[in-house]
Amino acid sequence: MITLILYTALLYLIQMITAAVLRERASAAVKSRADNAVHNLRESLPVFFALAILSIHLGVDANFYLAAYWLIARIIYAVIYITGIGLQSPKEGSTYVPQPVRGLVWGVSIALLVNMGINLI
Repeated sequence: MITLILYTALLYLIQMITAAVLRERASAAVKSRADNAVHNLRESLPVFFALAILSIHLGVDANFYLAAYWLIARIIYAVIYITGIGLQSPKEGSTYVPQPVRGLVWGVSIALLVNMGINLI
């Protein structure tokens, strides 16, 4: 589990560097998506770290695989978000640009965190 925690910290670092590089070299839309992807990861990191540390402390080995799947889902999420895979056209009169694939991957990552929490009970 400690290895996954370190890989997660590495993912955060890579996403921050990627966003910084894209701010200088990419279009406004890509810059915004990269910044938003980092912000979204930043929101779920405290929950993941707390669950991972509690899993170590309580000896819940089943959470190792859930944490690994969560990390994979977060990597996929970042790639989808930054590259704009599955972007749809906004509805008339709206600035919201739907990206259903990204939402699906986000939902999977949240479900994995919930399952990690349930395993701690």
